Amino acid sequence: MKKQTQAATTRLILDGENFFGAIHDALDEVEQSEPSPNTYVRLAFWEIEHELVLVRDPDEVTLEEKLKRVADAGHRVQIIMWCPARLDIRFQRGQLSENVYNTNLATANALGGYRGQNDSGGSIEVLMEIYNGWNGSSVHQKIVLWSLQGQLNALIGGINLAGFYWDNAAHEGRHEGGMGGVPLGDTVHDTVLQLDGPAAVVIEEEWLRRWKKRYYTTQLSGNQGAGTTPISDPMDYDRQPRARAEAQPRGRENVVIATTSSESYLGRVTDIQSLLVEQIRDARQYIYFEGFIFSDPTLVAALAARLRAPNPPIVIIMVPMPYAENPFPFDYLNYLSFAKLALASCDAVTAKGRTVAREDCSRWKVSESLNAWSTLRSVTSTVTNRWMETDSFSCQPRNEAELTCPLLQLEGFRGGVRFYSPVRRPGSRSRQTAIYIHSKLALFDDNVAVVGSANFSYRSMVYDGELSAFVHGEGARRIRETLFRHYNMRTPQQWDGDAVDAVEDLQLRRTGVLRLELEHYDRRIPSVKDPAYKWANHTFF
Repeated sequence: MKKQTQAATTRLILDGENFFGAIHDALDEVEQSEPSPNTYVRLAFWEIEHELVLVRDPDEVTLEEKLKRVADAGHRVQIIMWCPARLDIRFQRGQLSENVYNTNLATANALGGYRGQNDSGGSIEVLMEIYNGWNGSSVHQKIVLWSLQGQLNALIGGINLAGFYWDNAAHEGRHEGGMGGVPLGDTVHDTVLQLDGPAAVVIEEEWLRRWKKRYYTTQLSGNQGAGTTPISDPMDYDRQPRARAEAQPRGRENVVIATTSSESYLGRVTDIQSLLVEQIRDARQYIYFEGFIFSDPTLVAALAARLRAPNPPIVIIMVPMPYAENPFPFDYLNYLSFAKLALASCDAVTAKGRTVAREDCSRWKVSESLNAWSTLRSVTSTVTNRWMETDSFSCQPRNEAELTCPLLQLEGFRGGVRFYSPVRRPGSRSRQTAIYIHSKLALFDDNVAVVGSANFSYRSMVYDGELSAFVHGEGARRIRETLFRHYNMRTPQQWDGDAVDAVEDLQLRRTGVLRLELEHYDRRIPSVKDPAYKWANHTFF
């Protein structure tokens, strides 16, 4: 799906404490409203913990408590959660898919079928949705919708309803969320977009498309899993309330709502990827990406091409600080993207003890084995070059011998694109200084801001179920300013000058941005570093 629409207002929400608080406030609005068919709550998430604490002060309130209060007040609550396929769970015993399944099933059992007290007419219904995409894929969208007498609001972004995402804006790591251990210290940075107007109606249309799976079966594996609330009336779907675009506040900001999906028999939907490539090609001043991974080969290739062209824009890539205990291969994949983009933009490279300037070379080339066959990448990479370990760089200096080197053995660059990480200098000698990024956000020239569920990885661009918003115009500038203030950074043009080479260069208790160097990265092939990766390859991330 790729749909042009408008929002009356857009607002960037930073980090778990603010997001969960915004959900609590939205549920409060619904709870305090008079019951009406056009007043309701709709959720869709990859993971939901029913015991999640939404607010901590003055008293703790959990998600389960708040949703039941909404139902007790006479309102309808409808929840969609991802139900991993049986085959996926079988191959990942004790790992991510099975853990998410158990969490979501517990939430379905705690909430599904709940009826409001005192015959209020309120209820909670649950769909455990089976995503019939490519094997190993998931439906990864995060959606909150709440309607007050037909006036619809939406929240979309990267945060699931789980304790992992609890952190405050100062990233003090006080709530045991995020990635633990040195140097991260239970921190996690994430982003969510709040929007209303006709754009919220488009998001609801996508939610309703998924909710319809409760009412029919077209796949051999089915559309719904254990924990789904039984249907009492097969015709109920046709009577579902639907917000009307013409009844919403007038749109003043242009927004495109786009998706990724591999559920169709006729082909994949990769509109998020195609729109990002379009923005990369059109950018003139700066390009900014932040996420825990930047590895989709199509995006990396588009960005490298833009850097090789005349008058390239400033490019800023924000990723988490690499660390040895990272249980996922994201640092390794980020390194390969770092190397390819640096080679597309640097003045000189050092490898095998030699430093060679680009201007002195008649050839300057990165050789990749997985460039051309995007649709076959998941097949070819399981046979050879599973981790792109043979990708290499070669150059031909004038009057000197050719230099050829695997990307994994490069020693340094002069100039060129840099990767960065958010850091915080604590008020003590704590080694827990890095801030984990879970956000999925991109910026282009203060003209377009992208916020949603889609990571900048192959799976999110090609086969997972994803949803992102492309905000155009003044709203994009506001999003950039809000985000940069969060990091104590000024403008894209001043970014590298504001960044630091060491955490000690920051003031105490201050957040900033660290320049990453090649030596920050562990370049061991993931399947060598951890045998658990022997059946995995980069296409699954």
